[in-house]
Amino acid sequence: SYCATCDGAFYRGKDVLVVGGGDVAVEDAIFLARGCNKVYVVHRRDELRAAKVLQENLFSLPNVEMVWNSNLKSITGGMKVEKATVVNKLDGSERTIPVSGVFIAVGITPRSEFAKNHVAMDEKGYIIADETGATSVPGVYAAGDVRTKQLRQVVTAVADGANAVTSVEKYLLTM
Repeated sequence: SYCATCDGAFYRGKDVLVVGGGDVAVEDAIFLARGCNKVYVVHRRDELRAAKVLQENLFSLPNVEMVWNSNLKSITGGMKVEKATVVNKLDGSERTIPVSGVFIAVGITPRSEFAKNHVAMDEKGYIIADETGATSVPGVYAAGDVRTKQLRQVVTAVADGANAVTSVEKYLLTM
């Protein structure tokens, strides 16, 4: 899954694995740890990139196990996930972890290069826009996961699009 908040409830009381080391991965792991038996966090480095306050929260959870310097190799099972195999980058050793679910939280980067140098953006490359989609440039609107917002899901991206279209219509009527 790519959405712990959407699918996490299906794994209540089960063991799951989260892949990633940024804010989203750590937030997902913290969320899942509330209801899952065990949460494995697989990260390719020996330290997380997530905000320190998130890391401190994660490391305080007794049902979270870090799997450092490792990459996900495979996910296996029949109709459902049964296990995941990870490879340690330092020594090449493999570890098979029995889990019921795998949550991928890597590579979440906005595709906003087209807007660089045209509208205000945050340090992560997201376009700064308000709830109507309005950016720092009058008449330019942003919608979906490319803009700054708290929740990134299909349903919120669709809502952003509806808001932006309505805002564009209103803007054009003022011209």
